[in-house]
Amino acid sequence: MRSIVIVIFNIGLVLTLLQPASVQAEDLQSDEANTSSASSSAAAGSEKTTDQIAEELTNPLAVFYRLDYQLEYRTYQGSIEGADDQTAMIHRFTPVFPFRQKNGKGFVFRFSLPYYDDQPVYWTDRGNPEWKIRLEDPTLNGPGVWAPTHSHTDDVTTDFVYGGVSDNGLILMYGLAGHLPTSSDTSNARQQLIIGPQLNIGKVTDWGVYGALMSHVFDIAEKRDKGTPDTMMTTIQAYFSYGLGNGWQLVSTPVIRYDWEGDSGNKLSLPLGGGIAKTMKIGSMPLKVSAEVQKYVVSTDRFDSDWFFKFTLSPVFPTKYTRN
Repeated sequence: MRSIVIVIFNIGLVLTLLQPASVQAEDLQSDEANTSSASSSAAAGSEKTTDQIAEELTNPLAVFYRLDYQLEYRTYQGSIEGADDQTAMIHRFTPVFPFRQKNGKGFVFRFSLPYYDDQPVYWTDRGNPEWKIRLEDPTLNGPGVWAPTHSHTDDVTTDFVYGGVSDNGLILMYGLAGHLPTSSDTSNARQQLIIGPQLNIGKVTDWGVYGALMSHVFDIAEKRDKGTPDTMMTTIQAYFSYGLGNGWQLVSTPVIRYDWEGDSGNKLSLPLGGGIAKTMKIGSMPLKVSAEVQKYVVSTDRFDSDWFFKFTLSPVFPTKYTRN
C-alpha cells in the first residue's frame, strides 16, 4: 500500500443554557449580591488559558477530545552488518475520547494507528523485523541483506483507562493496554492479540507536570497459526514538562521498553532527550505543537534505534473540557 486515507470525524458540541433571572433589587446590598453571583458564574464557564491546556496535555491521557499526529524519524545501530545505515519514517494518528466524566474522574479511550513509509527488515530465508531480531539472531540462518518492506499500516495500539486528577494534583488512571493484529504487512507482523494492565501516575505542580504511563502486555491469541514466539513486554512512557509561560514548555517524553522474551543483551531500550512545545489557540481551538530529539543511551545489541526525532501536532476540539 502506497497511500493511506484516514478520515476521523469528531464533533464537539457544547450547549450552554443561560437562564436570566428577573430580580427586583430592593436595596444596594441585594444588587451587589446578584452582580457577584453573575461574575462567579461567568468565571466558572470561562475558557481555559493556553498555559492550563498545555499543562494538562502533558498527561498523554489528558481529558480532551483531540487528534494527535506524530511524525517520527529514526536512525538505527546494531551489531549486524549494515544496521547503522538503516532509517525509518513513521506517521502516527492518535484520537483520544474521554467520556462519562464526573467529579474529575471518568473513562478515557485512546487508539493509535501507525503508518510506515518504510521499515528496515533483515532478509534471510524470511523477513526479520526489529522485534524478531531481539528474540533470535537472524545471521544464524545464513547470509542476509537489509531492505525496507513496503509502506504499510502497523498494529493498532489501544489504551482504555479510568481515573483523573485529584485536587492536590495527583494523576492516577488505571486500565488496559492492547495491540490489535491489524498490520497490513502480515508477513513481518506478530499477528497476535496482545493485552495487559496499565497504570498512569503523575503529579501536577506549580512549575509543570511529571509522571509515567506504564504497561505490561502479553499475547493471548494469535490471528494465524504461524508459530509466532510469545510476547511479554513492559513499557514505561515517562512524561515531563516545565512551564515557561505564554503556552511554551520544555518537554521530555521518552518511552522505555523491556522485552522479556528477548535474548541476553537484547531486552532493554532506554532513550533520553527532550524538546520544546508551544500551545496556542486558532480561533477557539487549542493547538499544541512540539518537537523532541532523543538518544538511545541503552539499546539492544543486534538492532535498535540510535537517534529518534519526533514532531507532534495536537489539535484539541473545543468542548466543556476546554472550559473551567
